[in-house]
Amino acid sequence: MIDVQAQTLLQDIFRRESRSFLSYVAEANPWTTSREEKTWADLQQLIAAEREAVASLGRFLVRMGIPLPFLPAYPAHFATSNFLALDFLLPRLIEYERQALAELERDRAALKDPAAQAEVEKLLVLKRRHLSRLEELA
Repeated sequence: MIDVQAQTLLQDIFRRESRSFLSYVAEANPWTTSREEKTWADLQQLIAAEREAVASLGRFLVRMGIPLPFLPAYPAHFATSNFLALDFLLPRLIEYERQALAELERDRAALKDPAAQAEVEKLLVLKRRHLSRLEELA
C-alpha cells in the first residue's frame, strides 16, 4: 500500500504533467513556416507520447486505488504563448522540460514505494529522451 504522502505526491505529478507547457503548445497553434512542418509534426509526436505517459500514470493511480486529482486550467502565463513562431517556442519548451525533469527527479527521490518509483522513472526516461529531441529540433 502506498502511503498518503506518496499518494499526494503522485497526484501532484499527474496534475503537473497533465498541464505541462508541452501539452499546452499542442493547443496554442504555433506559427510555422513550410520548412518547419516536419519539426511541428515531430513535436506533435513528442506531445502525444507524453500525454500517453501521463495517462499511464493515471491508470497506475487508479489500479492503486488513488483518486485522480482535479485538473485545473493551464497556468495563465501560458496564454502568452498562443500563435507564436515555433522557432521562438522551442527554447521555452526546452527550459520547461528541464524544469519538469528536475522536479520529477526530486519527486522520485522522495518516493519510497518501488512501484511508485518505477512509474515515475518511466516518465523520467521519456522526458529525458524528449528533452534531447527538443534540443535537436531547436
